[in-house]
Amino acid sequence: MTPRAVRVSGPSRLSFTLINLDAGSLRRNGIAAMAVRRPGLIAEVQPVLGASRVSGAAEETATGLLAALATLEKRWEGPPVDVHLTRPLPQHTGFGSKTATLLAVGRAYAEICGRSVELPELSRLLGRGRTSGASTGLAATGGFLVDGGHRNPPEMAADPAAFLRPSRYAPPAPVPRPVVSLPFPPWPVLILITHGRHLGGQQELDWFKRVTPISSEEARRTAQLVFLGLAPAVAEHDFDGFCDAVNEITFTSHFKREQIMFQGRPVEDVLAAGRASPAVDAVALSVTGPACFAFARDPRAAEAWAESLLRKGLLRDYWVTHADNHGLTLDHVPQR
Repeated sequence: MTPRAVRVSGPSRLSFTLINLDAGSLRRNGIAAMAVRRPGLIAEVQPVLGASRVSGAAEETATGLLAALATLEKRWEGPPVDVHLTRPLPQHTGFGSKTATLLAVGRAYAEICGRSVELPELSRLLGRGRTSGASTGLAATGGFLVDGGHRNPPEMAADPAAFLRPSRYAPPAPVPRPVVSLPFPPWPVLILITHGRHLGGQQELDWFKRVTPISSEEARRTAQLVFLGLAPAVAEHDFDGFCDAVNEITFTSHFKREQIMFQGRPVEDVLAAGRASPAVDAVALSVTGPACFAFARDPRAAEAWAESLLRKGLLRDYWVTHADNHGLTLDHVPQR
């Protein structure tokens, strides 16, 4: 067991779409997502005397981390630790902050305990990955991935609402494994922080119940856009094909339209402006937002477009970043 502190850094997640949210398929959920460098997470974890503590995190994140550490301390008979988030991820914005943070700190804690643990197993121990395996898979490799969701049990058809749920309310299930995992090309990614709403907790559960299941036809079309649109375009570095698939998902796929409708005008206006601008080649909403993201051949022109939206009051912030093709990284550092 090492007495040194461990610094862990990792990417955030952008989600293109969930896939199979109907009641008649062999599998449910599934997601297409990518990892980006900014916003990124940095945390330092070091053994301490007394009880574990967390600083630098919002209350909800700190509470989740302390619960996760209690689970791991008991399972691995490890020491209490001090966790300091020097760069936390924004909560409930569309970046997969909760799972990314739990896995990053959990992986650092495993290093302190001298444990070798695969990220899917760590995710299972911490009760994550019951809807999407995106944050788990991207923590391992970064890049672009599509996971295959969960196999549906026979009782799914009779009560789909019991299975089509946000992760914290979903029944326990193995963490979905990636069926596509690719490095993402060096295309700039424009992050757009809108004035949209956060969705979480009971409100998110109620929303899922209201908008799912979707039709099998819509699920098949979304799967086609992902597996015969996004994925081959990433593999072939086909920027135009990729942007076409992103826009089809954003503006024509049923479930994404439901997510946009939840957000209303603050997000609808940004997406419509992106669709109309010659400076933007594709624009998307990450899960239910409120973060959007866009792709453009000319990032300077796209930034100028985003700046115009900021001046009009349509954005809270924006920045250009790139894909993270590495996932979590750990370093040993001197104790504070």
